[in-house]
Amino acid sequence: MNRYRKMYNENLLGTSDVSILKFYYASFKVQQQKGKALDVNIFLDDCAKISEDSNLILKVSSVIPFFNLLFGTGREQKHIAEIIRTKREEVENLFIQDDISDEAIKSILYGISPLTQANDLTKEDTIQVIKDKILKCYSIRGRKQLGDRIFGYLLASELIPAYTPEDRLQAWQTLIGEKIVPSDTKLHANPSLNRSNVDTKTLLKHLDTIREFYSEIGLAKAVFIIEKDMKSLSVKV
Repeated sequence: MNRYRKMYNENLLGTSDVSILKFYYASFKVQQQKGKALDVNIFLDDCAKISEDSNLILKVSSVIPFFNLLFGTGREQKHIAEIIRTKREEVENLFIQDDISDEAIKSILYGISPLTQANDLTKEDTIQVIKDKILKCYSIRGRKQLGDRIFGYLLASELIPAYTPEDRLQAWQTLIGEKIVPSDTKLHANPSLNRSNVDTKTLLKHLDTIREFYSEIGLAKAVFIIEKDMKSLSVKV
């Protein structure tokens, strides 16, 4: 049995995000080995549609006792569909590789990439980059809330410890300065809070932008927290 067929069989009934994407990858490779000239773009469109349909089926079937324990909740399928659509180029690049690893898949799914590579920053450098990002957000009209959310996830990562409203305000003033007043301090305590009554999809896009930023600078704990918040919000879509 070749490795792609083995991967296909091992992940056929998988319910985790990683397992589902590995199954799609293996399916693509198995079809290629059969001599079928598949367009990866069209194939991924089909995968996204399958995941969306599976999500709906799993939601409806959740009334059956123990059903979700066996087949998943559907959130994983929904997450895969979103990843395929929002990170198409990354997923396409993954599928054209001859081999993949769980780490490469997790990097796309959760934004957690190897953090000991070229962009490895010291704590001081990381905080400075985050400060610069927040200041940039505050310099652009309509982006202040994004800056507040970025600051909120910085505190959530505990890179700067602050656990009370007073601590958070002090942390803001120390990092950003007293002359710049935060536009929404509630986002410092709960950065995934919907404060402008925007639709959940728009909020998810904002959080994904922040997730990508923290992934790029290697703050893994912030990435994990954002990913968890995004999964919770995805249920409401």
